Amino acid sequence: MSEELSFAAEVRRELAAHISRGKHCQKAELRALYEGCHHEKPFSILSEGLTIPEKCYSLLRKAYHLEPVRDRVGHENRVYVETGGSRVYQDLMNDQVLERDCCKRAYIRGWFLAAGTVTDPEGHYHLEIVARTEEQAENLKEILRSFDIEAKITERKGLSIVYLKEGQKVVDFLGIVGAHVALMEFENARIVKEVRGRINRQVNCETANIKKTISASAKQVEDIMYLRETVGFSQLSDGLAQMAKMRLENPEATIKELGEMMDPPLAKSAVNHRLRRLCEMARNLRDGGRNDA
Repeated sequence: MSEELSFAAEVRRELAAHISRGKHCQKAELRALYEGCHHEKPFSILSEGLTIPEKCYSLLRKAYHLEPVRDRVGHENRVYVETGGSRVYQDLMNDQVLERDCCKRAYIRGWFLAAGTVTDPEGHYHLEIVARTEEQAENLKEILRSFDIEAKITERKGLSIVYLKEGQKVVDFLGIVGAHVALMEFENARIVKEVRGRINRQVNCETANIKKTISASAKQVEDIMYLRETVGFSQLSDGLAQMAKMRLENPEATIKELGEMMDPPLAKSAVNHRLRRLCEMARNLRDGGRNDA
């Protein structure tokens, strides 16, 4: 495994260090962590890593002035309230906890820490939060909508997944939860990616145009050589003869360049007209038709 953190890990680390000043926001984030992680009643949160238990430990101390207990249960780390857990649980589940916008931001931040991930911005854009119930997913979707972020929900292995697929939505989400360093990194990567994509599209377009020009030129040269071998340029009008010679001498030139080489110079439409006439004459001759120069 690379020593460098993935983008998702960087976001989580930044959010883990973010402690809201207001107790109301601290409670909102605690509620999200409780709902999003393995938990036991009255108030106990379990997680395989240390990030979430440590965050819960800090939030419980600041919001409730408690001294939580930390230990290990099987392969999970646990933080719990030994005395007063029921009071904490009832207080967090109060609807008033999510009334303010700042608390909603903290709540979303807690959910992402508990059950969220985001892909590296160099690849495709995808951010998701794995909710335990459909009701939780719908609630998260509505809260995100209150910040003008339209999320979608899908089902995976019996769980409801709230997800975002567009780069701008991911940027808005990172701003809402307070991951400002990650947001700047994402934006920089997105700009580089979009510029690279624009350059690639331009190169591909130019390459396609070059191939088209070469193909058309090769056909024109073939037809003009056929005319020279069958009827000769002396049978052509002065304008067509001049164009035929100019194309044979400059098989790689563009229509515009051919026009500029003519004496007097011709517009692209005039060059195209004369080349089409030459090709039509060659086709008529091959079909046994008349040569009308």
